[in-house]
Amino acid sequence: MANPPPESDAGALPEADVPSVEGAPGAPAVVVDALAAAVMSTAKGVRGRVLFVGWSPDGLPAATGRRDALSDEARTALDHYRATGLDMRRVPFGQLVPATYLITGPVIDFSDTRDRLAEDQVQYTCLDVTGERRDYAVGEIGILRGIVLARQPWQAYTGSGLDVAVSTVPLYSVFAPLPDATGETGLALMFQPTIAGASNEAAFRSFVRHTIGRLLVLDESQVPASRRGYLEVAGRVAGVPPRSGLLRSLVTLRNLGFVDFDDAWVRGMQRRGKQLQGGVIRALRAIGMVEVSDGLLRELEDPRPDYNVDPLDTTRLVDMAEEMYGVATARFGLT
Repeated sequence: MANPPPESDAGALPEADVPSVEGAPGAPAVVVDALAAAVMSTAKGVRGRVLFVGWSPDGLPAATGRRDALSDEARTALDHYRATGLDMRRVPFGQLVPATYLITGPVIDFSDTRDRLAEDQVQYTCLDVTGERRDYAVGEIGILRGIVLARQPWQAYTGSGLDVAVSTVPLYSVFAPLPDATGETGLALMFQPTIAGASNEAAFRSFVRHTIGRLLVLDESQVPASRRGYLEVAGRVAGVPPRSGLLRSLVTLRNLGFVDFDDAWVRGMQRRGKQLQGGVIRALRAIGMVEVSDGLLRELEDPRPDYNVDPLDTTRLVDMAEEMYGVATARFGLT
């Protein structure tokens, strides 16, 4: 499994106010009322600068590089987080485009050339800083990497001095590259909590689930030679056991402790069984006993794994995204 390389170049959290990331020095600061995350830039020229993302007093996505653009509540949350000594997430972007996630759109399939693979993109509809709906297309490797690095959420402090004890609220956000000439512009995807003051994990899980689902659907539609390897990951992580026949009986016996074998063996047997079925049907078609399409024969002779990602919790979905990131980077020769 390939782990996304963490951004290096750690630095201390700047005490002085710095220019806003949205404009030149002196430009009006974007006020972040509710802080969703603070990240440290490793981009050339702004290395070590802390960028803040969250929501404005009007509930719109906002980003700034100025501490004095934070509300008192946001500054308090930042100070509490800094006092923990926890690492701050690092991003390779010098500029962030904040957006509140709404829905996952289609996956955009770019055709590969003879000598080069084309990175496909997932489209997201979001709310931008003006409150308008806007579509953003993000490359598959960039979004998978962003999901994996979002495993450790921002811990938001929402208590008061009157509380005896209070737990922090996990807030998830995803940072992914947007296409630009320098590669230093990042999309800051934020997820609005269903209930004010609560975690946004449910919205984040839905986002991850739909992103993975789009990439799996695209992989299924490709000929075997053009697939990324996402389907094999789905078979390992979210494989569905046989529902009938001998293999189902063997799984039941294993659950009762009478036999012992691993899931990989079952998956291999399922695959070989489907391939055998395809060979038999091809032979029957050759002698004129059945009529089946070439597409169905190809499906039977190159069976896709049976899987279901819906029951997976957030942790397992992010783990699955990590494995998908690993096979994608290997496919593109980036490992």
